Amino acid sequence: MVLKRLLATQLILYAAVIAFLAYLGVNDFAIYISLVTLIYLVTVITAHPLPPGTRRVANAITVVLVAVFLYFAVMRILQILGVTLI
Repeated sequence: MVLKRLLATQLILYAAVIAFLAYLGVNDFAIYISLVTLIYLVTVITAHPLPPGTRRVANAITVVLVAVFLYFAVMRILQILGVTLI
């Protein structure tokens, strides 16, 4: 039951945020990834307890999403600082 509620909540929030960003005309993929990551982390953290197998999958997805988020954040910071990469 917890997993169904978690997935339904995530689906509703993802759809609302993506639709709103599209409505605003946001074309930056990093913003979409950042907000999807935040939604995922908040919903997974608040959905306790998850079964052990599901928890491992959620942890793996969290690692991937945070790594992608950090990549985009570092690239944006370097761009603001004017650092060019080879």
